[in-house]
Amino acid sequence: MILPTLLALLHGDSRAMELAYFWAAVLLALTPVIIFGTIGGLVLRRIWKERQVTDEVGTLNSERGTEDPA
Repeated sequence: MILPTLLALLHGDSRAMELAYFWAAVLLALTPVIIFGTIGGLVLRRIWKERQVTDEVGTLNSERGTEDPA
């Protein structure tokens, strides 16, 4: 508890430091959202493309290999 108090006294009530803390918090919060959002978007795009291909063929993945070729 003493260390944060000493650090607060060291840099005082600086607007620039408060702004730096604010942007650091914003970046800390947005980074995982951007990363996982991008991964989710790529996965959904891949699923959507796969469904378009299977709709053109007329079979679903679970139905492949069950049709009688004869």
